[in-house]
Amino acid sequence: MVTAQEADERSTQGGGVHVLAVAVGWGHCDPAGIVYFPRFFEMFHAAMESWFDEALGLPYQELIVGRKLGFPSVHSEADFRIPTRFGERVGIELRVARLGRSSIDLAYVVRGPDDAVRAVGRTVCAVMDLDPNSPTFHRSQALPEDVRAAIEAFGSAP
Repeated sequence: MVTAQEADERSTQGGGVHVLAVAVGWGHCDPAGIVYFPRFFEMFHAAMESWFDEALGLPYQELIVGRKLGFPSVHSEADFRIPTRFGERVGIELRVARLGRSSIDLAYVVRGPDDAVRAVGRTVCAVMDLDPNSPTFHRSQALPEDVRAAIEAFGSAP
């Protein structure tokens, strides 16, 4: 397993990288004007959704609604380095740290406008059957081959 710290250390090494640009709004922040920590997990998830759409060519909405395939987080962690403030524009970098039979381990690096690392994080997403008519409803399932192939083509962190 890759820790948040290892994700940071690997941030400049090989593998595919997807970046979601986020304009930090007032709704992201606490009264001090600093991003409230749970909002980073929301940004991580937004980066994952855009990764499916933009980098993999697999619309997230189609996976969830059409194919009834879910990717719930079963583990999340983050380390916060430098405060991120209202009005800043940050990049949420997503890398595949590990691809399992029925899970995807994603590593994140949040960079500020000065390219400094603001936060690092990691989520492990299980692959879940969302079809209520299926005998495996809400259970883990193997990653479909076309999804696995798209992720492998994107690349993973070394």
